[in-house]
Amino acid sequence: MCLAAAATWMAASGVAFAQQDTTSTTLPAPPPAGVSLVSQTPWVRLHSTFTLTLHLDDLGLAAQPGAAIGVLVHESAISRSAFDDAVGGRDLGGVVYQPSPIPLASLHPNANHNVLVTFGLPGSGVTPSLGVRQPGVFPVQVSLTNTGRPTGSFVTWLVTVGASPTPVDQKLSVAMLFQAVADPSTQALGAPTTDVATQVKPGGRLDKIASVLDRGQLPFSLIVSPETAQQWQTLATHDPTAATGLNHLVRAAHRASTELLPAPYVPLDASAALDAGFGGALGNEYRQGASVLRTTIGTSPVQPVRSAFIDPASDAAVDFFRQQGAANVAVRDDALVPVTHPFTPAQTFVLDAGGGKSLSATSAPFVETLLTGSGPAALKAQRVVAALAEVAYEEPAIARGLVIAPDARWNPDVATMTQLLAALRDSPLVQPVTLDQFFQTVSREQVNGFDRERQLASTLPAAMPIDLSDYQHAATELRSFRAMAGASDPNVALAEHALLVAASTNLTSDEAHAELSSIDSAVQAFTGSVTTDAKRVTLTARQAKVPLSFVNSLKPPRTIEVRVHLESPKLLFPGGSDQLVKLKPGNNTLSFPVEARASGTFPMTITVTSPDGALNFGAPVRVTVRSAVFGGFAVALAIGALVFLALWWVNHVRRTRKNRRGTPTPVPAT
Repeated sequence: MCLAAAATWMAASGVAFAQQDTTSTTLPAPPPAGVSLVSQTPWVRLHSTFTLTLHLDDLGLAAQPGAAIGVLVHESAISRSAFDDAVGGRDLGGVVYQPSPIPLASLHPNANHNVLVTFGLPGSGVTPSLGVRQPGVFPVQVSLTNTGRPTGSFVTWLVTVGASPTPVDQKLSVAMLFQAVADPSTQALGAPTTDVATQVKPGGRLDKIASVLDRGQLPFSLIVSPETAQQWQTLATHDPTAATGLNHLVRAAHRASTELLPAPYVPLDASAALDAGFGGALGNEYRQGASVLRTTIGTSPVQPVRSAFIDPASDAAVDFFRQQGAANVAVRDDALVPVTHPFTPAQTFVLDAGGGKSLSATSAPFVETLLTGSGPAALKAQRVVAALAEVAYEEPAIARGLVIAPDARWNPDVATMTQLLAALRDSPLVQPVTLDQFFQTVSREQVNGFDRERQLASTLPAAMPIDLSDYQHAATELRSFRAMAGASDPNVALAEHALLVAASTNLTSDEAHAELSSIDSAVQAFTGSVTTDAKRVTLTARQAKVPLSFVNSLKPPRTIEVRVHLESPKLLFPGGSDQLVKLKPGNNTLSFPVEARASGTFPMTITVTSPDGALNFGAPVRVTVRSAVFGGFAVALAIGALVFLALWWVNHVRRTRKNRRGTPTPVPAT
């Protein structure tokens, strides 16, 4: 395969399928094959046999005289581009063997209208024979022929391996990563939503994922959304059908071969959160998530984190997990700056991102694409088996691997996954591993003797549904609320859930702001239960104790500590203008020492807050103070002043007159 084609194959494969679908909507649909695949031998050793179980889709055609099963074996796909062309239906390659059609009359359909077709490889002694003598991945075209009417065909894959017990020096490591994740509940206290209830019941999306995990009995990595697990657990307490799926999930999570990866409490785009400044909130989401998993499914991710899956990926997100202790991260291939590869990118490399470097592996979008879409389960499963075999044959002497990570909203075909997992369990070419084991077994890619280094592509992170300032205000309010009401208060629990949910990038902006508003409502319900009496106060002494009344009507009744702030332009407060007091349930009359600085009528403002001042218990209350303590003293002072002035005047007049009498009359000069 040419270098350019190799560099773009993984991204182009998804485009190839889209093009194929587009073509099918503009061109006439080909006639049906008349038969479809039920099961087949997933891999065949040379000199052995290859068996197909086929369903007769059109009994009328199958009943035609001379109807037969026709098979064409095409040349082995020896490159990524050749495999892509074959899967996309563009080029199956040349025909290498065409056995004679097998008459349907000789196959004896069973009650389900299925027939068994067995071919021998050279050396098996079984006829009819397929002339395949070397290991490879061969497209096999199957059709119903000799019906008198045109029919189409379908393409499956014959994977052949050498007769040796170890047909390749290094098996291809395959890390399968599944996610049990649903949108968070925006109902009170996280009550399960109808959507999640539908997903966890038999046949629902989450139920099918849990079933696949429990049946697999293979090493895999698992991400469980803690909030989803909570909803599931709540439903399971009342609905046995939901409990069945949850039991599957719990058993799978507890299996020694399962690696539980870290997950935030609710689905959350770490790259978007970090870009918006939600780093502290992100850390709390992961801590709360681990705690919730321990109480719901009885286990949680290993700490410190060794390996993580980041989707979407950014430098900041990689650095966040590095700080949590992760040495290895897996990202989507399309999150990386493209590089040229001579083969399918299937080794680890050094990811140059954030404040340092981490090992990283890419997932395989083309394999994940093969798991979806229409078509019989056996055919989809065999396409994946063939794709993995093709990668294993590229460089069989090098320890290589792929990560298969379906989307978080993946709705699996249980039949497809059951057949695929069964094929992988005994595969001589593939070894299933966890993500952590993947990094221990897969070799580092080398370029001219040096470790391959790759960078993340520059992308604009998604927007958070709420502003950081709104979130921080709600978080501050909640901290004070929890400190006063206690963690066991049901309104505190409601508010804590709302704060965690509000950060989910799976919510709309309106939904997220509604969660923050519910925190305000819970806090206001609490603070509105403490009121202050705005009665008139009269002071009859310069120093006095002012009685103030407060009502504590909290439900359930409890004693709380509050901060009372007093303020007045003509009063001093010897005990301080801020005082911490305890309010018992019901009416409370408390005395506060004051000192009057003037007489008359003036206001005093009373403000009641939480001890840290973050919560206000109602608006400030203005109390009218009437001070008469300076009336008598002022009169006495005025009289004293008048007496003093009168005495001074009398004395002054007397001295003036005396001085005049004692002065001799001047004698005129002669």
